[in-house]
Order: sequence, then C-alpha cells, then structure tokens
Amino acid sequence: MISFSTADICDEYNDIQIAQPIFRIYGENRKFFGKIRTVSVRDDNSYIKNLVNEKVSGDVMVVDGKASTKCALLGDNLARIACDNGWSGFIINGCIRDSEIINKIAIGVKAINTTPIKSVKNNIGEYSKDINFADVIFKEGEYVFSDPDGIVILKDMILDDNQNKLKSTLPYRLATCMKNMNDE
Repeated sequence: MISFSTADICDEYNDIQIAQPIFRIYGENRKFFGKIRTVSVRDDNSYIKNLVNEKVSGDVMVVDGKASTKCALLGDNLARIACDNGWSGFIINGCIRDSEIINKIAIGVKAINTTPIKSVKNNIGEYSKDINFADVIFKEGEYVFSDPDGIVILKDMILDDNQNKLKSTLPYRLATCMKNMNDE
C-alpha cells in the first residue's frame, strides 16, 4: 500500500472534495484508499452483504445509510468477508457493530457511531448512484483517501512518491485479515 496523508493531498491538489469530520475510525487499518463503490440503503444491509461478496482490488464501499442510528449496517462477519475479498475499507453514513472485533480486522472503517442492533434483511437499496453526505458527493469510480485526519475525494488516482501513475487496479494487501490473538 502506498503512503499518503490527506493533509498533504489537501496541500497539493485543488480539485478535491473534503468530507466534514463526522466519522469515527474503526478497523485495524487507520489509513485506506481506493476506487469508490456506492450503496444507498436505509436500516437494511442486504445490498452491502451482496457487494462485499464481490472480489475487488482495494475498492472502498461508501454507504449512505441516511445517518440512521436505528441499526448497524456493518458487523464483524461482513467486515471479515470484505477483507478476504480485497476491499480496503468502508465509509458509512450510519452505524456499525462488533467494533472491538472489527478493530482487529485488516480493513479501514469510518462510520458515524456504533449500535448493537442488527439491520433488517429486506433486500432494499441502490447501487452505483451518486450519494451526498458529510458535505461531499461520492461518485462511483472516483477515488477516496481516508486517514485519521479526514476523508478526501479525487476524480482520478494521484501519483505516488516516485511520481509513477498508480493503476486503478492496484492490488490490495490480502494477507492477514485477522490479527493473531496471541500477538496481543
């Protein structure tokens, strides 16, 4: 994974969007980036579950859960599957659960909060739509960079430290999705 800083991106690029700081950080990977994949749902994580089953190469799932705190849209099981399938992270305008376990999975997650309540499963939602929250518009196929300082959206992939253009198919580290409990 390349090294980046959202602060440096903000200093160096003008044509960017910067999300309002409304999110909490979860997951072992406090920094993550990738091509945006969008999902719009309301208290139902069926579409999220379907999408995490896709094999990807470091994509970031951006979920507009309409800022609902009625239930969690992501738990440890879906986070583990997403990690195994190559997702680099999630940005969720809603809640997650199983946060202590998710914090040991090699994935990045930003969400507005936690709740222990699971979602309903009515298979209602939308994919690949532009979604708007945190004062930015997340568009399918653009790129998002997230670290402890914030979330930045760029239309195209940026250059790495060697000034080589990164490919949109940059492989994501799939190695260990779960920390070895004996390491603690």
